[in-house]
Amino acid sequence: MFLEYKGTFRATRIYEETPSANGFHPHRNRRREIAVFLGVAFGASILLSLVIGLSGGSASSLLRLAPLTMFVPTLSVLAVRRTTSTPLGIDGRHLPLRWLPAALFILPLAIHTICLPGVFFLEGKLRWVSVSWPRVVVNAIAGLLVVSFLAFFEEIGWRALLLPRLAGRFGMRRAAVLGAAIWALWHIPYSLSGILHMENVSRLGLALGQPLGTFGAGLFLAFLWFRTGSLPLVSLAHGAFNHWGQFAFKYMKTSGQHDRTLLFLLTIAVLAVGIGSLTRLKELR
Repeated sequence: MFLEYKGTFRATRIYEETPSANGFHPHRNRRREIAVFLGVAFGASILLSLVIGLSGGSASSLLRLAPLTMFVPTLSVLAVRRTTSTPLGIDGRHLPLRWLPAALFILPLAIHTICLPGVFFLEGKLRWVSVSWPRVVVNAIAGLLVVSFLAFFEEIGWRALLLPRLAGRFGMRRAAVLGAAIWALWHIPYSLSGILHMENVSRLGLALGQPLGTFGAGLFLAFLWFRTGSLPLVSLAHGAFNHWGQFAFKYMKTSGQHDRTLLFLLTIAVLAVGIGSLTRLKELR
């Protein structure tokens, strides 16, 4: 059966695991849905990573296939739909405008607040690339829209399908932590293969460090999902994290000697936002 959040939470579905009167056990079907979703998501992640990693990683001619990674969760949702008989209950097409500033700016501002002073301290100055302001504005807006569009195909799986099912079994806070941890682990093959890469940071180093930042972002996105139940909002937040989170650094020259330290600072910034979001997530009563 469905439960709805009350009070400050917008009505959004989670799944209770109490057997119905006819003996149907919904928790068994939910477990199957989760298992199918994760099996397809991780299987496709590993397969795509092997193809690109074994063909040269970040230097591979197949790296152009990297955007396909963001469609994997939607493919996994379709697999769940094909293999189960119950409705998926995915909704959330509304966009709550009062949450838009938080979704767009909290993670990027946190990253820049910590990393820009870090660059100045490590490099001695901020060396900006000469570029016209109209180009910067177009890049900011167009890039956000494109990345958020791609992020939608991730969010429909990781937040809209997975989180309500985890919340029905574990509660919202533990669901947020589990969902963020699983999402972070899903990115590790992409780091090891070179699909995700950072200059002067080894694949192994990125695979060890990047999941913590992804985990923090996952906590923040879970917070937004549970508070609003809005797919467009979490997609925009995901897009802002990916595109605006590193925006200033696209127009900056650095020596590259301190990339691992900057990765650490970025991780701290995102993790702080994620943990702060988790503390503000109230359980359903």
